[in-house]
Amino acid sequence: MIIREFSERDIDEITSLMKDLCKLNDQEFDEERWRLSIEEKLKKESNSELIVALDEETSSVLGMAHCSVRNSELGFRFGYISNLIVREEKRRIGIGEEILRHIIDYLKNNNINSIRLALKPNAENVAKLLFIKLGFQNILQIYELKI
Repeated sequence: MIIREFSERDIDEITSLMKDLCKLNDQEFDEERWRLSIEEKLKKESNSELIVALDEETSSVLGMAHCSVRNSELGFRFGYISNLIVREEKRRIGIGEEILRHIIDYLKNNNINSIRLALKPNAENVAKLLFIKLGFQNILQIYELKI
C-alpha cells in the first residue's frame, strides 16, 4: 500500500468514495461543488491535504482522508481530520489506521500538537475503536437543531 497526497489522476476514485461517505451519513452530495473544490486544491498551496491510500499493484484508491491546520479562537493551531473513508470491500484490514498514522506524522512534522475530528453519533463502533486505539479522546459533544 502506498499513502500519499492525492493527484489529478485520483479525482474520479476519490469522488466515488466521497459519494459513498455522503450516502453513509445521509447527506446530499454535490458532485460539481466537490470537483471544483478538488481542482482548486490542485491549483494552490493551502494548509490542507487530501491523503489517499493506493493499492501498489493496481494503483487504485483504497481509502482517503482530509486533514487541515486550523486556528482556534484562543490563538493556537490544531490539526483537523475529516472525510476518512475506506472502500467497503477493503475495510477492517488496517487501511484507515495507516491513513490516520500518516496524517498524525504529517501534522507532528508541521509542529501541530493537537488533532481533532468529529464523529457522528451513529458512526460504526469500529471507527470509534480505531480513534481510541490511536489515542483520541472524546472532549466535546455538539448538539444540533435542524430548523
